[in-house]
Amino acid sequence: MAMKEYDLVVIGAGPGGTPAAMAAAQFGKKVLLVDKRGEPGGECLFEGCIPSKILENAANRYAMLKEAEGFHVELKSTPQIHWEQVLAEKEQIVKRRAEGAMKRIEALPNLDFLPGTAMFVDAHTLDVEGERVAFKNAVVATGASAHIPPLQGAGVEKAWTNADVFKNAQIPDEIAFVGAGAISCELVQMFNKLGVRCHILERGPRILKRIDEQCALIVQERMQKDGIDVVLNVEFGEIDGDVGGYTVRYTQDGEAKTLEVPYLLIATGRAPNVEGLGLEKAGVEYDRHGIKVDAGMQTSQPHIYAVGDCAVGPKFAHWATYEAGIAIHNLFAPSRHEIEPEKLAWVLFSDPQIASAGLDEAAAKAKGLDVTTEVYPYAADARAQIDHATDGILKFVIDNASKKIVGVQAVGPEASSLSGEAALIVSQKLSAMEVMGAIHPHPTYTEAFGNLSRTLFFKSMMARRGGGGHRG
Repeated sequence: MAMKEYDLVVIGAGPGGTPAAMAAAQFGKKVLLVDKRGEPGGECLFEGCIPSKILENAANRYAMLKEAEGFHVELKSTPQIHWEQVLAEKEQIVKRRAEGAMKRIEALPNLDFLPGTAMFVDAHTLDVEGERVAFKNAVVATGASAHIPPLQGAGVEKAWTNADVFKNAQIPDEIAFVGAGAISCELVQMFNKLGVRCHILERGPRILKRIDEQCALIVQERMQKDGIDVVLNVEFGEIDGDVGGYTVRYTQDGEAKTLEVPYLLIATGRAPNVEGLGLEKAGVEYDRHGIKVDAGMQTSQPHIYAVGDCAVGPKFAHWATYEAGIAIHNLFAPSRHEIEPEKLAWVLFSDPQIASAGLDEAAAKAKGLDVTTEVYPYAADARAQIDHATDGILKFVIDNASKKIVGVQAVGPEASSLSGEAALIVSQKLSAMEVMGAIHPHPTYTEAFGNLSRTLFFKSMMARRGGGGHRG
């Protein structure tokens, strides 16, 4: 029996692979989409951003009830949360989204979906569970998995990763997190709101080391204010035990310490899923950081592309989808497109939330740009005062040469809602003067964009006047 032949094979049906396969099929190409899970969605849907936001949403609403007295609302009974129902709803939403994606795949007659583990046999042949298929082009979108660092002790391999949180039927009484990156910070605050005693242990001097320091410290101060045990400058020793009883030995500022907790979650970054794919047989270069790609998402093999977390670059679901569009365009359209990382926007669903678009100050300076920053404190904001949420900021990063806003960072309870305008400002390379031309509704958090732009405008006017007087 002759091998099936495809114009394109896509390995991985997450937020990179699924849109890549569907777009190619809509181009009229014969496409095979392979996924070892057997359902489209990827880790983002099943163990990542969607489940975490469902659980976080429940925790936030529970916390709001407990804070009601601060808004002069009297509750007749103590709020209760039914965690098993939260988990059941999570399963329903995930299932509904996976089924919806599958229906969209099945609606394209030239797109085949094949469950199973894929491996390259050579640069134009793929093996899926013993079945071989031939392809002209390929997109690798296998994502990433939790990276466990070389920590000592038998308890390390028994500790949770982020995926395990969504399977546990009971809310833990106490939990410790190793690592203070995005995953840990979102989850630790969620559990804290549910009344869980929480610890977070970090090697560095602050949480969220890859995020703008001013923004990260606002969240860190909130954690500490809310009673989370934030332990910094940690050198880890042995981690022993199992679920129900872990012993974490560490030193902090030269002092030996021990923490005993029933639950432990290790979240110290992500590792690309590149092993076992047969990339060597296909002639695709990669290392521990991921598959090597150029700005058009092309690998060392011209007909093979890689997108999403398995490729070297930013690790976000929406970035994977964006890269998928670039890859498919470059495969099947006559012109070439390239990614524009300086336009990337993202949101951290911490409390308060952090949103960022474009470059933060450190990244801008690392690129050699001469920048200044201007900050609007939400302490002066009407909406923030109404919401009792004044410990936030809006920040512009401005290129002094062009006067364009190259970065926007926001910290606040509605930062995610501000991310769209921030992304538009950066992508369209607007100046503060141009942002000031928009009329922002009062009283809303978006009003800060106008207020900050006016501050910059009047500062520039004063600088010009001062300069003019000096010249006279």
